[in-house]
Amino acid sequence: MKKMLARLVVQIARAAGCELTPRWRLRNLALATHLQALFALLNVDCVLDVGANRGQYGTFLRREVGYTGQIASFEPQPACLRDLEAKASRDPLWKIYGVALGSESGQAPLNIMRTSEFTSFLSPDSSVVPMLAERNTVVQVETVQVKRLDEVIGEVRAASSCRSVYLKLDTQGYDLEVIKGASATLESIAALQTEVSVLPIYGRMPDWLTSFHTLKEHGFDVTGLFPVSEDAQLRVVEFDCVAINAALRRRLGARADSGPT
Repeated sequence: MKKMLARLVVQIARAAGCELTPRWRLRNLALATHLQALFALLNVDCVLDVGANRGQYGTFLRREVGYTGQIASFEPQPACLRDLEAKASRDPLWKIYGVALGSESGQAPLNIMRTSEFTSFLSPDSSVVPMLAERNTVVQVETVQVKRLDEVIGEVRAASSCRSVYLKLDTQGYDLEVIKGASATLESIAALQTEVSVLPIYGRMPDWLTSFHTLKEHGFDVTGLFPVSEDAQLRVVEFDCVAINAALRRRLGARADSGPT
């Protein structure tokens, strides 16, 4: 009865030119809507989820974006990796890689923070955003394996047979290091998502101007900016920046315009 009533309310709302949205979807609705359009435009069939933590982004893709293609998640932190693998075990198109990505291959010390989402290769700095000090503090340091995306992309493509790749980066101030290790791969990435910093929460964290310059340098045009967090004064701490590979999109557009030969 409740489901029937809910469907009826949705139909009435749509007839009036409105859409009803559950409260839990509101925070990420703009990003989800943007990705739906972008994935359709680029026929994205594989998402590289770098800095997967416990699988929040993969769940977001399935539940809120409606994405049904391949996901390849990268997460080096053992405690998070166990939860991530358990979640992905129920999804045959979701593959897990227990390594970090960066500019050089090898091993590196990872700062495990009190709240795992803040875990980073960088050291926390709470001088600008003190409200995060309690959660963004080191409780342990673990040595983890680091690889370059250029090294692992072949394995990912072989496992998924993907054609159009979306690169999502959420490595807590380390995203540009991942990009440095992907110089040979970036030209084949259809679009990407990276966190850009407005108010630094780590030492030596690149600012938003550096991030934008790096994206432009590699031929990516920004398609959307979505606030991730704000401080007590409602200042944006970080944005999720979505950008499209301009050259690749032009080639695809030209191919579509030329039609069959």
